[in-house]
Amino acid sequence: MELLIIRLASLVAIAFAYMLFDVLNNRNVPTVFAYSSLAYGVALTVLYLNIRTIVASIGIAVAVLGLGYVVYRIGQLGAGDVIEFAALSLIMPFQGIPVLYGITQLGIPFIISVFIATGVVALVVVPLYYIPRAKKVLGGSISGLVGRKDIFKAGFVGAAWVVFAAFLIVFARIGAGGIIIVAALIFGSVAAVVYEKPMTFAMVDFVGVSRFEEGDIIAFNIMDKRQIDSIKKRFGGFDRLVTGHTIKEMKRRNIRDKVPVYKKAIPLAAPIFIGLVISILFGNLMLLLLPV
Repeated sequence: MELLIIRLASLVAIAFAYMLFDVLNNRNVPTVFAYSSLAYGVALTVLYLNIRTIVASIGIAVAVLGLGYVVYRIGQLGAGDVIEFAALSLIMPFQGIPVLYGITQLGIPFIISVFIATGVVALVVVPLYYIPRAKKVLGGSISGLVGRKDIFKAGFVGAAWVVFAAFLIVFARIGAGGIIIVAALIFGSVAAVVYEKPMTFAMVDFVGVSRFEEGDIIAFNIMDKRQIDSIKKRFGGFDRLVTGHTIKEMKRRNIRDKVPVYKKAIPLAAPIFIGLVISILFGNLMLLLLPV
């Protein structure tokens, strides 16, 4: 029991520390802290004193690091976020009974619960924060950046979610918690599709290579195709993820184009922290979609 409390407290403390570094230190997590959190996770894994649990925990963490690296390389996740997920998976590879929702977690790795909750939180928080911010940044109306294609895509996504929700309510007989989750997913998905471009403009700064930082993400979705093709023609390695090689080569080739870089995006560590707390309290949110 005491070790469980230590694990739960450690999860919250480490996720909170990552969030503070992300928010207060310009999304820069000190390397020493990141690797120390991994080492601490390994130590808590060893304290299970059960070879099967230890092997399973290490295996989950390796899978998280491997898949996370792939997602990082395509510019969808920060390196610090990948290490944080791996550290959290080591501290608690499997969850017993959630604190508030007393249902077994079916042996599903705890980090999957965190992934899901983080995604739901981000899907809701991002539109709520960035749509008003986009109006402020763009000087009022943002309807000019919303095209018919965006509305059509949003309508299709919304309709698909509504059909899925109806199936869950009528046939699976999900409870109130499941209905709330589905409603949040419908809202976030539709808003993200409709207002993708305005929200992106609210997240980026247009900067040249002199202001690039390793790990920056370039917003290709609001760049002109001709500009992208032009830069790629002069520098074949131009991609969403800014690496040390990208910066060095663009400087060497004297590429002075200003491109949109996510400098004002919400640090993912904030949704991760909220998602972690939700997972500790309620477990895997997808289990709330099961019949009551």
